[in-house]
Amino acid sequence: MLRALRAVLAGGQDFELLLVGDGPQRAEIKATIRTLGLAGRVTITGWATSEQVRRYINSARALVLPSFYEGLPVAAMEALALGRPVIATYVGGVPELVRDGLNGWLVPPGSVSALAQAIKEALAAPVEKLQRMGANGAQLVAERHNAAIEARKLTALFKQSIERAKAHSRVAGISPHTS
Repeated sequence: MLRALRAVLAGGQDFELLLVGDGPQRAEIKATIRTLGLAGRVTITGWATSEQVRRYINSARALVLPSFYEGLPVAAMEALALGRPVIATYVGGVPELVRDGLNGWLVPPGSVSALAQAIKEALAAPVEKLQRMGANGAQLVAERHNAAIEARKLTALFKQSIERAKAHSRVAGISPHTS
C-alpha cells in the first residue's frame, strides 16, 4: 500500500492515509513511510476503540484493505455498513462484499499499479459517486450480512434437520427414547 501511495503522490494527487491499529511491524512501517517520502501524509493511530474506528471510517473517502489473505473481512463489512466504499484485493471472501465499480474497487493482490490506480480513482471521484457506492455497500451488507436475518435462517435449518431426524426415526421404527 505504501508503494502504491508513493505512485499516487508522484502522479500529483495529494492524500492523507490513516493506518488504524498497531503491531510488531510498526517501526518498519514508519521507516518505510519516511523512506518513501510519505511522512506527513500517512499517520499510524495505534490501537483504537470501536467508536474511534467508526469515526475514522466515517471521516474517510474510502477504506483501503490490500492483503494477500482474508476470510470475510469485518473491517470491509463495517466500512460498507457505514456507507463507505472499499478498495481491496481480490482474495478470499472479499469479492462477496466488494463489487468492483458498484461499492468499491477490487485489485489483484500484490499489484502496486492497480492499487495506486484504484486509490487515484477514489481520490478523484465526486462525492456523489462515493455516496452512491457507499449506499450500494450498505444495502449489500444489510441484505446479506444481517445478524438477525442470518440467525433466523440458521434456526430454520436446525428445525428442518430436527424434523427430518424425527421423520427418519419414525420410518425406521426407531424410538428416540431407546438406546
